[in-house]
Amino acid sequence: MIIKYVMEVVRPFRYWTIWISKWHTAALHHVITLYNDMFDHMDGVLWTLARNKTQWKEDLYFVTMVACQILSKYYAEGTPATGLLLISAPILYPPQDL
Repeated sequence: MIIKYVMEVVRPFRYWTIWISKWHTAALHHVITLYNDMFDHMDGVLWTLARNKTQWKEDLYFVTMVACQILSKYYAEGTPATGLLLISAPILYPPQDL
């Protein structure tokens, strides 16, 4: 049961890692979609875990909160200028891997 919950928490990390690794060109323009999907998923996990009070679920809630803080840190480092760069770089020069 615990492993099933943990697998559900890390599901989007696995999905996006596999998805991005299949690209043979830059996939940086997908970063906003990637972060939004991960934040949405983590919000759902936190909401579900907040209602459960067993020790391992409280521990998983804490770890998920830390993961959200780390994601928020990286997301906040993307300014509008760098976000535009991430989106436009593959469009301007598609064959170049960044």
